[in-house]
Amino acid sequence: MKSFCLFIIILGALSFPMKGQNDYLKYQTFDEYKMAGIETKKIKRPYVLVKEENDTIFVKKSNDKRKVIKYVNKGDYWYTKLQIKEGLHSLNEFCEKFICKDTVIEYLYLLKFIYNSCFDTISKYKKLLKIDLNNLDSLIKYKELLGIDFKRLNDAICIHTRQECIYLVIQDTDIQYHDNPFTEIKEFARNYQEIFPPYYPHSSEYKPRFYVVYEKHIEKNIFSIYEIVGEDKKQFAVSKKMNSLGEFDNKGMLYWW
Repeated sequence: MKSFCLFIIILGALSFPMKGQNDYLKYQTFDEYKMAGIETKKIKRPYVLVKEENDTIFVKKSNDKRKVIKYVNKGDYWYTKLQIKEGLHSLNEFCEKFICKDTVIEYLYLLKFIYNSCFDTISKYKKLLKIDLNNLDSLIKYKELLGIDFKRLNDAICIHTRQECIYLVIQDTDIQYHDNPFTEIKEFARNYQEIFPPYYPHSSEYKPRFYVVYEKHIEKNIFSIYEIVGEDKKQFAVSKKMNSLGEFDNKGMLYWW
């Protein structure tokens, strides 16, 4: 009887996500469309650790536990900001995500640092205030003291659903309110066909703004992208073998092809 009870307890424990360190729960992957961890009978590596606190969700990948993705509930949408690529203290790539109604909107841009002070001045304050020049928050906090300006270079807006991705190439002047760009980005996402011309691969005409529609296909662990060309045509773009994190693979982004 004791053995049977012990078996039931173990079976029940396996039915729920496992608690990790600091109240993180272990899941196979994280679904950004649902904003929830995904359970499986047997969790493979890599997996994710998820923790919820009030209006915030923290997500860590088992193969990169030093980086924590922080999602904040803004009421109408969930928000997170990722530093995708680090340059030599002068050019860094960022992705701001706005998630609502099973749609993930990514705003991608480059942030260029312009140093107005000489290197000796920056080095002096770095030692005096223990400023980490690789930390963006530190650079912004002490930008006047260090003599640093920032220039934002817009890249694209990616609108993701489970079935497709709409890729919008934008100009630097398209986003005016950098501190809270959601209203502007939502307008582009809703009315992109009226605002942007479609992309034609064989056209010689230069277009600084345009949109491309991609169709997603998942077969087992192969993720494939097809570009929609015209009303009834589509052509293969690229495919990728996914690991156990699925679409959440590669820096927590859906934009990785």
